[in-house]
Amino acid sequence: MIAALTMLAMTAQTLPVRTPIGTIAINPQKAVDRVEATRVDFAPGQSMPMHKHTVPVVCFVTRGAFLVKIADGPERPTHVGDVTYEPAGTVVNYFQNASLKAPAQLMCASLAGKTDAQLNIMIAPVKE
Repeated sequence: MIAALTMLAMTAQTLPVRTPIGTIAINPQKAVDRVEATRVDFAPGQSMPMHKHTVPVVCFVTRGAFLVKIADGPERPTHVGDVTYEPAGTVVNYFQNASLKAPAQLMCASLAGKTDAQLNIMIAPVKE
């Protein structure tokens, strides 16, 4: 019992460390009434084909690494802990798992408003 109280006291005195990883301006500004959170799992070497979103989307790399090309920007690598931003209406050329041997994962937050029903639009045909 004493050990549990001591642990509780130690926990109350120290806070977890918060490390800023990005500040993303939403432009144009958007009224958001919900955040749609999605986990996206990629097989080794798998790509998310060309698509766009009707709302701003922020993704966090939670496993593996990706090669990413958004709009006319350069292809860039992303790794665990990195953040990406996909503006509403902007073409995402691809998110590709950079590893041919290991899975990769994104956690994405779509910033949606009251009238936003369809959040994702696939542009390239999906191979089955």
